[in-house]
Amino acid sequence: MLEVLMMKGATKLVSVCAAVQPGEDALIVTDARQDPRIATVLAQAVVAAGAHPTVMVVSGGGTDSGEPSAAVAAAMRSSAVVFTPLTSSITHTRAGSEACADGTRIVNMTQWTAGMMVSGGIDADFVALEPTVRALAKVWDTGGSVQVTTAAGTDLQLDISGRLGSPHAKTGIVRPGQFHPVPDIESPVSPVTAEGRIVCDASIPYLGIGVLDQPVVLEVRDGNVVEIKGGRAADTVRAAWAAMDDPGVYNVAELGVGMNPECRLIGLMLEDEGVANTCHIGVGTSVNLGGTVKASCHYDFILRDPTITVDGRIVMDAGTLLVSAD
Repeated sequence: MLEVLMMKGATKLVSVCAAVQPGEDALIVTDARQDPRIATVLAQAVVAAGAHPTVMVVSGGGTDSGEPSAAVAAAMRSSAVVFTPLTSSITHTRAGSEACADGTRIVNMTQWTAGMMVSGGIDADFVALEPTVRALAKVWDTGGSVQVTTAAGTDLQLDISGRLGSPHAKTGIVRPGQFHPVPDIESPVSPVTAEGRIVCDASIPYLGIGVLDQPVVLEVRDGNVVEIKGGRAADTVRAAWAAMDDPGVYNVAELGVGMNPECRLIGLMLEDEGVANTCHIGVGTSVNLGGTVKASCHYDFILRDPTITVDGRIVMDAGTLLVSAD
């Protein structure tokens, strides 16, 4: 019975988000830790669209934004569409960039559950929301100085001079050469540098952390996290970063504004990052968002009800977006 209900989400992913066409090759990359019903209903929806599904099952358990195997990377490049219901993200990877360069459409589905195929962020009207996401992206295109503050204590200054938002707007409508994390609708920008303090009080949907019961504080100097504190969650992130032995993992890579009114904080990556009254600060890899750093990981730290100003203009006021479509 649940598989029948899941077909609603699968059909939306295939027909609306990826616009799969008859005769196309669609790759579904999943792992042994994911619910197999997700890949199954996706494949059924691909067949219903008149296209040809291939399912690859990998072992899972890798690092978020770690590179997939050579076989998976080659299959991604040769497919018109890729769906990735995986435990660990392959979003910010060289394999993804190379596939997109060949025109592949990638629907990133990290940490999806069967329930997410039935309700939640998938219920959003992706087509109707797209113009507003692009409107905020245009603000980033011409912006220079950005400040992010929250009642919890965040006070972060970012320089986005010369960095573009429009090419990286994540609307859930995936066109050739693009990757979108669905149902996370967001408008991201990669800063040149950053300075200040991040108080993450909502979620760290990585490393098994999820929704926070106490804030995590990150001190930022010269564009890098130099200190993280805040109990077990901070200890977990600190240990993960240290184990990678890669200075790039501390790079402040992204400011992303969640814009999906149907998403809710549940401790899972692509629901949490899309929640409409939040923003997130990505740390680690930035090359897939217009930056220059390729690191061993990319972790997002989600903040509740931020106020965001761009060159003195308030674009979000305590979680309320003040930018609208033209």
